[in-house]
Amino acid sequence: MTDEKKKEDRIAVDERDQRRKYPFEAIVTPEVLERGRHWITVQLRNVSTEPLLDVSATLYTSNTHDIDILPSGSFSFVKELRPHVTEVLNFHVFANHTGWVYLHVRAYRDGAFVNWYSRFYEVRLTEDPAEIQTFFVNRPYWAYEETIETETVVHARRDVSDLRLEIAATPPSKSHTLMDVIDIDFIVEDSTKRFVSELHASEEGVYHLTARLFHEQKLISSKLASCYVTPLEE
Repeated sequence: MTDEKKKEDRIAVDERDQRRKYPFEAIVTPEVLERGRHWITVQLRNVSTEPLLDVSATLYTSNTHDIDILPSGSFSFVKELRPHVTEVLNFHVFANHTGWVYLHVRAYRDGAFVNWYSRFYEVRLTEDPAEIQTFFVNRPYWAYEETIETETVVHARRDVSDLRLEIAATPPSKSHTLMDVIDIDFIVEDSTKRFVSELHASEEGVYHLTARLFHEQKLISSKLASCYVTPLEE
């Protein structure tokens, strides 16, 4: 037997050992999500030469603040996964930021327990181009007939145009009032713009205020604030 043939045989044995030790391959899709609830699909393949029984798969995240695996879809079970067969599993997640997920699989092969962890898979988030960084009322208390002032700071994650900022108030009478509508032509990446809006305090009591940021007519960010209007002192 030549040295080349021996080398090929050793490689073949090593590959068989690897498949026996690590009998699964997994593909996670999609790789890019928008913020919110989604289903992540995992294509789990048996790359060994033997059937795997009672296959249970659980999806985990490296940071629940980035991607949270929801209890309604964190676990999948397959009674039998035959050699070279792929099973499609679905997991329910809430995506808040770009993050990493991995799969933990348990199964039985010839009566022996198999325990397998996948590598980490990056799930990227389609980030909105801008956000309301801060929104607040300049004072918590105002006198009746004063002018309430709010400040809004908009931060751009990238060069962005066609933004619209709406500031609204709900006074004690519950009548919705649009305080301000601001068209923002352009903000440079990683910079901010500050906006001041005003409203005449014509009622006494609690005012609830809302700042909403739109990009190309789509709502991409919102924040709430409140203040109290006191009666005039006699």
